[in-house]
Amino acid sequence: MAHRLRQGARVWVRDATTVWKAATLKADYVKDRLTLELEDSGEELELTVKDDSELPPLRNPEILIGENDLTSLSYLHEPAVLYNLRVRFCDHGAIYTYCGQLAWPVRA
Repeated sequence: MAHRLRQGARVWVRDATTVWKAATLKADYVKDRLTLELEDSGEELELTVKDDSELPPLRNPEILIGENDLTSLSYLHEPAVLYNLRVRFCDHGAIYTYCGQLAWPVRA
């Protein structure tokens, strides 16, 4: 994954309050350091990673946000699934999201 972490890459970072926050890389990934800008606040932060397994997951392209079927997503990991479900339920009022042939209902 490291080769894709260049300036402008869209990633997810862990957050104590919201679980995941959207961020963008301000500079190319260099060995053990990431410089990020949080999407919601514009706050800049620096993360230290011990190895590639600690790198943040990549975000899906905007065109895929809110997809009806999770298998259509480029990246299918925890933050991508949770964000897609939130967008579909909160922004679009869609209670059903599919993952292949399985429907995942979300209710308030």
